[in-house]
Amino acid sequence: MGKFDTGFVVQGRYDLSATSEIGLKLGLTEEQKQLFSYFVPIRGVSEQLVEILDNDKRCRNRYGTSRTGNILILGRKGSGKTVLAVDIVKAIQKQRRLKQGKVAIVTGDSLNKKDIGSIIDKLNGGALIIEKASKMNDRTIRELNDMMDEQTGELLFLLEDQKKPLERMFASHREFKRKFTSRLELPVFINDELVTFGQTYAKENGYRIDEMGILALYSRIDMMQREDHAVTVAEVKEIMDEAISHSQKANVKHLVKRVFGRSTDNSDHIILKEEDFKA
Repeated sequence: MGKFDTGFVVQGRYDLSATSEIGLKLGLTEEQKQLFSYFVPIRGVSEQLVEILDNDKRCRNRYGTSRTGNILILGRKGSGKTVLAVDIVKAIQKQRRLKQGKVAIVTGDSLNKKDIGSIIDKLNGGALIIEKASKMNDRTIRELNDMMDEQTGELLFLLEDQKKPLERMFASHREFKRKFTSRLELPVFINDELVTFGQTYAKENGYRIDEMGILALYSRIDMMQREDHAVTVAEVKEIMDEAISHSQKANVKHLVKRVFGRSTDNSDHIILKEEDFKA
């Protein structure tokens, strides 16, 4: 286990392989663990994913409609709700053995201006993800509610938004709310989870952060945390994109050195170092 003179222990705390095993222990398959790689290490998310997938598997009373078994995804702005929604759709379509299920993403506001019947017909049996769902007006919600009781090929609806706006919307549309029998709530991420997200993002893009780089990422995140603002995964993605860009520029600058002594690990991931994370 690596230590520095600060006494800060890095490896055990940020061991990606260890955090990714959480999902398997809770009941996700290896394939699902890979699919949800960004979210498995987040507190409570694996348990909620297992429950959502089990609920869909056990749901036997749709009878070709969308009257039950739909999903709510709650979380703050920038928490990765849409990425998670798309991954959930992929997992459920795989579970339902749908080889080419259609998926559409639309905002609640833009849905107010669209022909909902036409969208449902085109997506028949697929999935509709509605971002900022609380922006739907009363007419849209009533129309959607009625159409979900009709034959939709068991089209899956996922509503995503922040918790309070969604609760306000449902307060006056209780019948509509009853159609959403599964929910997943993303927590406010703590620094450890944000660092793990950064590591996962790096890995999926062919990079690995060394120990001093992890400390530098941790420091960047810590500096951004404020009482009135919790750092989001969207902001960590920006930090990671900057670090990768810095690393690429450094690689061009030291091209000859890199050709003969490329800074990679055993899996041939390019190493992101402390200097790549300097603001």
